[in-house]
Amino acid sequence: MPEHGSALPLAWCLGAYFLLQVLLNLRLRGIARGNAAGRERLLQAAAANGLINSLFFIAVSLWLMLSGHVPMPQLPKPLWVWLLGALPAGLLLWGLRMRLVGLGRRMFGGSAFVLPAEQLLRNPSDLGVINRSVLQLSLFEPLGHELFFRGCVLALMLDIYGLGPALLATAILELLLRLNPAWALSVLVGSLALSWMANSGGGPLATICTAMVAGFLHAYVTAYQSMKTTGKQPPAG
Repeated sequence: MPEHGSALPLAWCLGAYFLLQVLLNLRLRGIARGNAAGRERLLQAAAANGLINSLFFIAVSLWLMLSGHVPMPQLPKPLWVWLLGALPAGLLLWGLRMRLVGLGRRMFGGSAFVLPAEQLLRNPSDLGVINRSVLQLSLFEPLGHELFFRGCVLALMLDIYGLGPALLATAILELLLRLNPAWALSVLVGSLALSWMANSGGGPLATICTAMVAGFLHAYVTAYQSMKTTGKQPPAG
């Protein structure tokens, strides 16, 4: 099995990720957006791109772990403490993200920085859109994100450089992949908090559960507020 300590496989994965972004954005450019139907199709395609990115992160994370390029994550001990702790931790993470994202939007401008899946929840066309958006925000995105950044990037950086540089490198990489000034504070604080949790003994499993709780709360509250504001009932499937 390959020895840990080389960042080259991770660099190749990041290169593949950036190539994927080029292809996905070329796909978006080919969608007509001159009318409401075109804009809706564009929004759904952008949300699908987010799902594709999550599946990419899951796939490359499993490859890096199973091939031995990064240390295989261990279950936290005691397991039940970390799993139960993910509930209040997820609530705290969600609240913190909302505060910081709100601050970022006030500083840099508004709705252009809303995630496509969140935009779909704000004005869903049918029940299937709600279900897909909730699954994306509360399952696939947290799973892919935490497997890659805590299970691979942080673990490899800890193995090579130690705690301080690993926390900083992971946070910087998350900021670079987000490329969104309105999300900068939220991404930075969230990255440091989740990396600290993983390094404190929770590992990727604790951060995955925490991020899933935060993602579910975000999706649920977004859909609820949308229906409350517009007076709409949940659309039929």
